[in-house]
Amino acid sequence: MGQSVRSKLHLVGGCEESNSKEILATSADCALNESTIQSSLCPKRTPMRKLFPLVRVRHALLVAFLLSVPSFLRAQVADVYLGYSFVSSAVSVSSATGGFGSRSSGRASLNGWEASASVRFLPWIRVVADVGGNYGTVPVVLTSFLGATTKVNVNTNVHTYLFGPRASVSVGSITPFAHALFGAARQSVNREAFIGNVGENDSAFAFDFGGGIDFRLMKFVAWRVQGDYLQTHLFDASQHDPRVSTGIVLRF
Repeated sequence: MGQSVRSKLHLVGGCEESNSKEILATSADCALNESTIQSSLCPKRTPMRKLFPLVRVRHALLVAFLLSVPSFLRAQVADVYLGYSFVSSAVSVSSATGGFGSRSSGRASLNGWEASASVRFLPWIRVVADVGGNYGTVPVVLTSFLGATTKVNVNTNVHTYLFGPRASVSVGSITPFAHALFGAARQSVNREAFIGNVGENDSAFAFDFGGGIDFRLMKFVAWRVQGDYLQTHLFDASQHDPRVSTGIVLRF
């Protein structure tokens, strides 16, 4: 009888222990579900200590920008040049008819002007537009069918229209530069150079490679000395002409 009572009590205790385990498991599931709901409704916030580096980077960029504004405003972004120019032109002309002929017999010394304007495109690169005009005489030899020769100087002029990049860097009060310019050239020769007594002109592609130095005189004024190699192909012949120029530069 005693054993039967003890077995019943043990069975009741086991049931109570099983029920308590089930209650604990159910409570844990409810807590997990509540935590999941809260995390979905309220996403995690990034700790402030992780945001501090981003804030510092933004502040540093802002300070760098503000410090660069005055130097940008002070920088001279454009300049205009006007000066004297000399070209030693290898223009070559010839004509013949009825036993008479003419041909050029030397280089033409041409004096004139050059003007250019440049705008800064990158810190050391500028875009340049350059025009020039040079005027002088070219020696021409006239021959007759009897072999007699006469040498005359005939008026000629050449104009150039060029465009391209220029690289420059300032070193103290001087600014050396180099450029490569492309465009067109047009040359005219007076009628005295031709047997037909009719003046001629020709236009062709032109290439100019050179450089120089700007010497600063005042804040917005400099003096330029420049030398170039000018290549053209006029009157069915190639010309390889040196060109030198000097004049004033106004900076903006």
